[in-house]
Amino acid sequence: MNAKKIKKLNKTWFGFALGMLLPIISFFAYYMYNLSINNQLSVKKFIDTLLNQEALIAVLSICLLPNLLLFFLFKKLDYWYAIKGVIATVIIYTLLVVVLKFI
Repeated sequence: MNAKKIKKLNKTWFGFALGMLLPIISFFAYYMYNLSINNQLSVKKFIDTLLNQEALIAVLSICLLPNLLLFFLFKKLDYWYAIKGVIATVIIYTLLVVVLKFI
């Protein structure tokens, strides 16, 4: 790919979309890991178990770690507009974690 086509990805919406998608993918990867241990675990039952064990907030926080890797990748590529989108998603997910913590 030439540099002009690659720079087209330097958009705030692109960083926002990837920043929203990566934590969701991470959460379902964690769910699939737990599903391999317990074959009869539905998504609702999994979330209920996390809520009962008061682990949902910790799991959601850990699911944000791929955004850190995305941030550093975009920084290395000088995608400053995409970084803005990633930071916006981190703020949104952080607010979600804070709200869940105090409810």
